[in-house]
Amino acid sequence: MEKMLSLADGRSLCLEEFGNSADPLMIHIEGHGAQLVSVPESYCQRLAGAGFYVIRFDNRDVGRSSRTPYPYDLRDMAADVAAMIRYYGQAAVVTGRSMGGAIAQLLALDYPQLVCGLGLFFTYAKNSSQLVKPVREVPFSNRDQFLAWHFRQISEIAGSKYPWEEKQLPDLVAGCWQRGFSWEGLERQRQAMERTVPWAQRLGEINVPVSIVHGEEDPVIPPAAGKELHRLIKHSRLHLVPGMGHQQPAAANDLFIKATLEAAGIPAASG
Repeated sequence: MEKMLSLADGRSLCLEEFGNSADPLMIHIEGHGAQLVSVPESYCQRLAGAGFYVIRFDNRDVGRSSRTPYPYDLRDMAADVAAMIRYYGQAAVVTGRSMGGAIAQLLALDYPQLVCGLGLFFTYAKNSSQLVKPVREVPFSNRDQFLAWHFRQISEIAGSKYPWEEKQLPDLVAGCWQRGFSWEGLERQRQAMERTVPWAQRLGEINVPVSIVHGEEDPVIPPAAGKELHRLIKHSRLHLVPGMGHQQPAAANDLFIKATLEAAGIPAASG
């Protein structure tokens, strides 16, 4: 069941919990514009069954979380996650997808006491500054146009070995519209990535277990970005996945669970 977590500045984050609150905490951060429903529920349930208290949530400006109509960067989004971890009262294993993986890195760098493991999934480390581009024109004006646009956006980034199931993608897209979609919020998240000061040079400071997963057919963030993360985080483990795009498909649950348990410090043979 979804619930709202109030933050100190009056905003709220929508989240969903799986498992026993007495178990070790695990938090999953989604990517640019993605909602909590994009983290496969079957993956969350299996991790709860493995003995973790699992949280998936909507970042600010998407889904049912508060809109933030002023400039911010990824460090501010990392601060949101830090507030969530403090609410639960224990350090967390944190995984992040795409933009969420960037937030997870910044969380581990700026709040090291709150993170005990990192899963970095099809993500990157920023190593140079960017110009902040203006908000783009809205590409849809009603529900049907949104569904067609979002369907195309997501379907085009899947890998050849992990196509979407016939009904799965339409249901996900329709669910995102129903839960709440803001084009301006999507654009503020994009600007947050552009506005954030590069952090790649700091990655040597991370000293918790790190597991990296990247699809070899990722058309959004090239596999070279995953390899670079692995180079910069000396003790990390890298999983390059043939036939996978910019996605965490439920069909690859075994792989992602293995990588997540590695991030929790659990050897593969035990998971």
